[in-house]
Amino acid sequence: MDQYFTASVKRGVIYYAIIAIVLGIIAAIPLLNCLAMPLLCVSAFAVPIGIGWFVAQWGNAVDMAKGAVDGAIACGVGGVIAGAVNFVIGLCFSAVFTALGLSQSASDVVSALIVSVGSGLVSWVVGTIFAAVFGAVGGLLYVAIQGSKAKPA
Repeated sequence: MDQYFTASVKRGVIYYAIIAIVLGIIAAIPLLNCLAMPLLCVSAFAVPIGIGWFVAQWGNAVDMAKGAVDGAIACGVGGVIAGAVNFVIGLCFSAVFTALGLSQSASDVVSALIVSVGSGLVSWVVGTIFAAVFGAVGGLLYVAIQGSKAKPA
């Protein structure tokens, strides 16, 4: 298992988790979420591809498999960590807004919390898979571009 968790992959996990947590906090704040939505949408694609690229570069990946696996593992594990933290943050925001009196009855409170838990779990799983796939794409892109530069014309 240590062959997959190299120093470059661990660094990628930390960077991806920090960036995704910051973006998750921005997404949890209602007005800021609306203002930053274009940034959040673009970063959903760009961050895992970029982290996959950097992990492949830091690990000196020379074949497609190593670049893809390193990028996928870094972004997938980072996605699990960030998803857990963002899930808890989302539950806290949901509880605060419910406690502020935005709901009128107990059934509204219960249904809001159930929806919040369900959507948070789905987001956690789908986000992790999405991050791993696009992390692999970033690793593949790095190896493909560097491989074409190394070949003589």
